[in-house]
Order: sequence, then structure tokens, then C-alpha cells
Amino acid sequence: MRILMTGEEGMVGTYLTKYLTDRGYDIIPFGGEFGKGSDITKAEDWNKLLDLTPFDGIIHLAALAGVRPSIEDPELYYNNNVGGTKLMLEFAERCGIKRVLYASSSNAAEWWTNPYGTTKKMNEIQAENYSSIGMRFHTIWPGRDDMLYKKLERGEVSFINANHFRDMIHVEDISSAIKLLLENFEALAFLKAVDIGTGETISVADIAKAYGYEGEYIEENPEGERVVTKADIKWLTDLGWKPKWNILDV
Repeated sequence: MRILMTGEEGMVGTYLTKYLTDRGYDIIPFGGEFGKGSDITKAEDWNKLLDLTPFDGIIHLAALAGVRPSIEDPELYYNNNVGGTKLMLEFAERCGIKRVLYASSSNAAEWWTNPYGTTKKMNEIQAENYSSIGMRFHTIWPGRDDMLYKKLERGEVSFINANHFRDMIHVEDISSAIKLLLENFEALAFLKAVDIGTGETISVADIAKAYGYEGEYIEENPEGERVVTKADIKWLTDLGWKPKWNILDV
């Protein structure tokens, strides 16, 4: 299967490219040889890829992530996340690509809590009339340098929100779920958005303790932060998928 991928240099994209390539997929990076330095928010950069068609599908991972930065600059998040996804969907339609997976977020379920979640929900709305599935990723690990457990490793955490719970999904489990979606796209396309997580919640306090944190624990809800996240993975488990990793076991 020949797949165009955006965000191929990110944490998920890097791992996913190798995961799929090792299993016989032909991954064409958006910012590869013919599109080096390309920008997903520029139509002319999408047009550069027309000479590389046909594609069997698109995996659209490129986006700005993070709740707190989105509060500081919501316009930047809108232009990148919504504008870039709009151009991707138009490109897919123009090229007749009927298998499109794009990165959404668990934040789309409560989109009103922060600008990041709002952009993800807007993407799901604008994608409704396209042959696409939004992948509602829950908290990914190992993740960006600004993620909690990365800060715990560096000793940069001054307090922990003890009342917060997260569904923590390993990048390998995300990759296997995406492969499943590619191979079962027609059966699941009616859903339009699918949760990708473990289906279990883990206390942020327990994660901190597992990393040896001995500092202060509080019960506060910072602006834009959700208290509990938990994926509904029924559609994935019905197809035989299950996560392998648990952050408390490593």
C-alpha cells in the first residue's frame, strides 16, 4: 500500500514510518525529496505532490500540539491545524484518495475547554463529507519534551495534580492501531472518528510516583486542562487489537 504521510519527522511519524515500512508499506513523506521544506498550510506545496500520485491513502499527522501553547496563540493553532487539514482533504478529493486518516485528539471530545481541542473538533466537522477517519489520540508516550513524564525524568516538576487521570498510549500501540485502521478502513469509515488509547485511566500521581517523584501534590485544574481522559476502544478491540504497553510497567 502506497501512503502519503505528513508529520513524518515527528515522534509518532518517525516511529510509524518504520513500523509500516517494516511491514511492506511504501511511505511517501510530505516533506521528502520532492517536497523538502514543504508547508502543509500552503496550497502550492500540496500541488508539488501531484506528480507523485497515485496514493492508496493519506496519514495526516502534521499539526501543532499542546493545550497550553494553544491558549497563548489560538490563531496560530487555527491556521496550522484547521487550514492545513483543509488543504489535505482537498488534495485527497482532487486525487481520488478514499482512505484518509488524520490526527485528531481526545481533546475534541470536550473541544470547548481549550483552543487546541477546538481546532481538532473543527477538523472532524470539516472532514465529515470526505472519505476519512479522525484518530482521537489520547496521551502519547514517550512523547514531546514538554510532556509531564519527560519533565519528571529531568527533575523539572514542582507539583503534581493528584486529581488528574490520563489514558496513556504508547507510540507502538498507536502504530499498530493505525495499521489496523488502514486495513479495515471501509468497515470503520462510517464512524468518522475513532479513539486510540488503552481504554484504561492511570492516576497522574501514580505516574509521578513510578518516576520517583517526592514533591508536592495538589488538586487544581489549570486552565484548559481536562481532569479525566479515557478512550472507548470497542471498535478496535472488536477487530482483535489490544495495547501491549503500560507506562507503569517500564
